Amino acid sequence: MIKGQTDFQEKLSFYFSRSKGTHEEASEQFITLFARLSVIIPSRKKEGEASGYQTLWVDIEQVKEQQATFKMKKMPDFVKQYEVSEALCWELYKICQRCP
Repeated sequence: MIKGQTDFQEKLSFYFSRSKGTHEEASEQFITLFARLSVIIPSRKKEGEASGYQTLWVDIEQVKEQQATFKMKKMPDFVKQYEVSEALCWELYKICQRCP
């Protein structure tokens, strides 16, 4: 697991991402909500480049538009990514394990 690594610990970047999207399948409208905690792993070869990422937690919820709440319907489609501190990332991870 990444948490125990020390070589690149200071260079690791922690992110919380969330998005909302709407799409149509078989003439029905759907709303998809997505959230993810991830770690960007720096490249050992080139500084400033990422060699990859590790997803720590992900949640996807898809509902038919007619079953969605009013707030879900009114929310615009978006993709947001927030860089968070390592401490906050691990606290969010613990919460997600207890209350997915």
